[in-house]
Amino acid sequence: MPDENNTRRSRNIAQRNGRSRRRFFAPLALASLWRRAHLLALGAAERPPDAGSREAKFSSFRTLLTPNPEFFVRNHFLPPRLSQSSKLRVAGRVRSPFDIAYDEIARLPTRALTVTLECAGSALGGVSTATWEGVPLMALLHQAGLGSGVKHIRLVGADQGIEESQPPMPFARSIPIEKALHPDTIIAFRMNGAALPVEHGYPCRAIVPGWYGMDSVKWLAGIEALDHSDNEFFMRERYVAISRAAAGFERRTVTRMLVKSLIIEPLSGAVVAPGPVAVRGVAWAGESRIAQVEVSTDAGKSWSPATVEKHIHPYTWVLWSYAWNPQLAGTYLVVARATDDQGNPQTAVRDPLRVDKYELNGYHSIRAYVMTSGARL
Repeated sequence: MPDENNTRRSRNIAQRNGRSRRRFFAPLALASLWRRAHLLALGAAERPPDAGSREAKFSSFRTLLTPNPEFFVRNHFLPPRLSQSSKLRVAGRVRSPFDIAYDEIARLPTRALTVTLECAGSALGGVSTATWEGVPLMALLHQAGLGSGVKHIRLVGADQGIEESQPPMPFARSIPIEKALHPDTIIAFRMNGAALPVEHGYPCRAIVPGWYGMDSVKWLAGIEALDHSDNEFFMRERYVAISRAAAGFERRTVTRMLVKSLIIEPLSGAVVAPGPVAVRGVAWAGESRIAQVEVSTDAGKSWSPATVEKHIHPYTWVLWSYAWNPQLAGTYLVVARATDDQGNPQTAVRDPLRVDKYELNGYHSIRAYVMTSGARL
């Protein structure tokens, strides 16, 4: 029975190898679990690949507001466990530092703003729009009494974790005092008429309208007044525009959202019949407003104006549409570009000197196939 004996030997070898692999990897797995438990005990966490990342689907871009479950998600660390009784600390260069519970914040005079947020490194789906309700940040700063020489306000999240070889730290960003004191910069606790979902910052988060989403810090735990520029990790090593220069590199902090448009219909790769085709999309410009959107159906050789819906709110995207009427079968590259009311255009090509991954506002294009009945790709 040579075949049976060989099979038995192979099975025994496989079992021994399996036990060896388990003995080898078990300590590594235990070490990994211990490390994760240790970090959680510190209130920190390694950033797992799926700690907080979800693209918004283009199907949610057909209306002004994005439903909460479809709003894009970007988190650095795991959401912390907070409650309405948890407290927010206002401190730094202020005359009267204080702590305030989240449920107390909700009882202060509020305002609502409809704001489009975009991830600074988003090419397509890292953008959505919601109506946020909260308390102007300046109300809390005035209550604390700003000291002399305050230049920046640091917004500190309750989420903590490890980045690169750094010790555990919270996610934090700073904004200039002028932006912090603007009445439209708010501490929000409601999103589209409902309490903030945990993944969007419950119990409260900052909303810094017109600036990229990383400045709208979630799970806000601290507000610190600074009399100097913030040189902490997330201001120094992340969200920095880096360009090659004659001597080394030039660096600047990424802040304001750039003008941008997206084609949401038809989807890239769509097959359509000759005749009327509706091309639709969204466009936004941060603190500015959209002045025009143009569409090309011949890969940018010629451009035609799209119909742009009226701006109802500042800081939000607008919906636009273009009536395309292809008559000839073939492959078409459809391109969209926008210009804001300050004359700033969406860029055709990214600056070749840029070496970072932020402010991706190049033209958006899709490939569409116009085919007659019965034709094949």
